[in-house]
Amino acid sequence: MKSRWLISLVACIPMAAALLAIQSCGGVGGPATTVAGGNTVTADFLALLSPDQKSATYIGDKECAKCHGGETDPTKHYAQWQQTMHATKGVGCESCHGPGSVHKANNNATAILSLPGSGSPVVCAQCHGPILDQYNFSAHKEYIDHAVSSGVTSAATTRSSRCLACHSGLFRETIYDAGKDVADFTDDQLMQIAKDTIAVAPHTANCVTCHDPHSKTGNLTTLGEEAQLRHTVFNTDTSQIGPGTTAAQFTKFNHACAQCHNGRGANPSDAALTANPSRPNMHASNQFNMLMGVAGVEGTGVVDRNTAHATVPGQCSKCHMPDSRHSFTVSYDKSCAPCHTAADAAARAESIKSTILDELTALQARLESWATTKFGYSLFWEYTSNITAEGQTPPNQFAVPIEIKRARHNYYFVIMSGDYGVHNAPYAKTLIRVANQNLDALGVPKASPAKAASTVEKLAAFKAVSDRAMKADIHDELR
Repeated sequence: MKSRWLISLVACIPMAAALLAIQSCGGVGGPATTVAGGNTVTADFLALLSPDQKSATYIGDKECAKCHGGETDPTKHYAQWQQTMHATKGVGCESCHGPGSVHKANNNATAILSLPGSGSPVVCAQCHGPILDQYNFSAHKEYIDHAVSSGVTSAATTRSSRCLACHSGLFRETIYDAGKDVADFTDDQLMQIAKDTIAVAPHTANCVTCHDPHSKTGNLTTLGEEAQLRHTVFNTDTSQIGPGTTAAQFTKFNHACAQCHNGRGANPSDAALTANPSRPNMHASNQFNMLMGVAGVEGTGVVDRNTAHATVPGQCSKCHMPDSRHSFTVSYDKSCAPCHTAADAAARAESIKSTILDELTALQARLESWATTKFGYSLFWEYTSNITAEGQTPPNQFAVPIEIKRARHNYYFVIMSGDYGVHNAPYAKTLIRVANQNLDALGVPKASPAKAASTVEKLAAFKAVSDRAMKADIHDELR
């Protein structure tokens, strides 16, 4: 990953230099429209403007303030904006929303750039072009179709599961800017946001998902900088994302990354595992739960809950955003310093991944052995949706003992986190140990050592397991 990023950076240097040369952090007169060599990010910004607005001229921030809360009301955008670096650098209303003369003269809503268009990353890229280059390499730039398209036809899906809360940057921004929650929007409004996400802003997360363009927030970066972050980058209170929490809670967790990268109410209780045998009750986003050591079946012994990774300043951003890198890729030389050298970090990561993958392979073999003995088919230890996805009829889940249900919860908890011990090796090992203890109680024989394979091959095998679970999850949700 490190080498990929370095190659990408080198390739982007000429483009970044050009962007820096033509982009002036706002100022009067709006963005530049042309540059030698063709279209630029600023040309992309102009493409967002409606035909009505393209004929408009710039009128200045104070003219905007006359209709939008005045210059001194501390609850309004203009007064809040005056405290920001944007104001210091002359990045005003029209720098992001485009020229306002036609909008002012005719109160024409289509003659000013607002949501969904103003949620596009190219708005911010007028000044932050090199960061956009990094963002374009990240998974945040993409979006997961089913999570958004389901909201196009069913507002009920958005209300209950809140898929859009973590799969549509536009949805997040709309709620933040309106100061509302899901219940405050009509069905038509919610479905329109889903449509606009697909058509205008097809991103899982964008700039304004994490940053408030109008206000200083006091949520500082790891380096102590005011970056207008909507949420803190450090939080050890996991009550909002703990076992059994609801979508109304875990989608509003106060953490820049874990507002989405949490286990979606993952619940290891026997009651929850018995009541919901259809699929894993954690989403493929339980990275913060794994980091903090929350929501696995822990048994009755000593629990190795977390490591120094859980309390390092910046938590996720410490490793995934070295030098404020918005590709969110880890590089051992910077992400892991000063605690580890690059060589030490790489060796540790490779070792723990290999160990956890081997332990998961052995655990899976024991589960399959139990299912073969009990039902005559190796897949029948699985969740019912995973079994039906393979064209098989699941056994009655009352015939599946709680020990199997506990073991499969922990098996999937480690897999769905996707880091295979790197975030929190002690907790991952604890969960696998507890899973095996439950199989011991059933008298399931130990598995034979796994056939030697490279870490890459092991990762591919468990990526297939995760993908299969996610496909079954999607099918189950959309039925």
